[in-house]
Amino acid sequence: DWIQHPVAKKFRYSKSNSLTYRDLNLTGRRKRLRTVEDGLLKTFVKSFWVRYWMSTSQIVMQLVFQAVFFIVGGLAVLRGNITIGFFSIVLQYFGQLLNSVDQIFGIAIGTEKYHASLTRMKRIFDIAADKNGDKPISSVRAIDINNFNIKMFPESKKDSKMFYSQDLSCSFENPGLYVISGDNGIGKSTFVRTITRIYQPKLRGSVLINGLDVNKIDMDALRQKEMGFLFQDVPSPHITVREYLSDLERNGFLNDLKESRPFLNVYFSDVFNLADIYEKKVDVLSSGELQLVRLLAALGKKDASMYILDEPTANIYPQIRSAVICLLQELGKSKLIITISHDEHLIGLGKSIVME
Repeated sequence: DWIQHPVAKKFRYSKSNSLTYRDLNLTGRRKRLRTVEDGLLKTFVKSFWVRYWMSTSQIVMQLVFQAVFFIVGGLAVLRGNITIGFFSIVLQYFGQLLNSVDQIFGIAIGTEKYHASLTRMKRIFDIAADKNGDKPISSVRAIDINNFNIKMFPESKKDSKMFYSQDLSCSFENPGLYVISGDNGIGKSTFVRTITRIYQPKLRGSVLINGLDVNKIDMDALRQKEMGFLFQDVPSPHITVREYLSDLERNGFLNDLKESRPFLNVYFSDVFNLADIYEKKVDVLSSGELQLVRLLAALGKKDASMYILDEPTANIYPQIRSAVICLLQELGKSKLIITISHDEHLIGLGKSIVME
């Protein structure tokens, strides 16, 4: 059961139904992706067999030609029709001829790869766009989840299995610091990605933002302008930290850091100084440095009204973990901060929602 809290009514989850968010993403879109998936598989199988037979034919032809050449040439030398020197010269040209044949087959195989890749790309582009409403929202004041659940199978099935064992209900009010905790794989990331429409599976119940159904809201614009995100599975680009944080320089956020004591205690301290890693590549940073840079990038959307932060204190230096928590606590006084965390200190300070 969920630990009871004024903002968390009945929030239950069965571990036996646990899926990763990748599983859910595939399940939720299964109906509209099935045709594309089947088409890609057929293209892959066809491409495999074409390339297999072309490669096999290439090897067989080389062996046959080489065998015939050596037999005929060897007999000619034994009979005295040609000299060994002449045979050696002919052998060199024969090798060049085989190389030309290899190149021809290589071009054919490359052409098949191109056609297969082009077919796959076209099928991917045919995937239907995510659904998005048209009502704009200037800021997020509250998020209300009522009898929420996720259908794991296409709606055509009469008895669709639900992702959560019981329907979920809770509320998040702005400002405030909320901490969702629980075992790994229990569905925390899936939950926050679904209520913000990053994932769009078939839902039961309702998700309301400022009293409006999320299906009617322009969520693309809302995420772009009003929401900052920190997730753990985002690839690290091969660019410098300065380039990675370029938007923060343009909007003046980095200059504002120098006026904020909570930010200074984290990003310009004796333990970690952002200026020292400006020219480092993001994909070679240590886990602690990378986490702090990603957190800063998420919080750098300074005009956002809410932030969703997945494990914001994970992997960072123990000496400044408390400073990061103080920063989040301070931001929670003016913004809506929804975190996913196992940090007991953070759980104790925020409005805790525990998944078991």
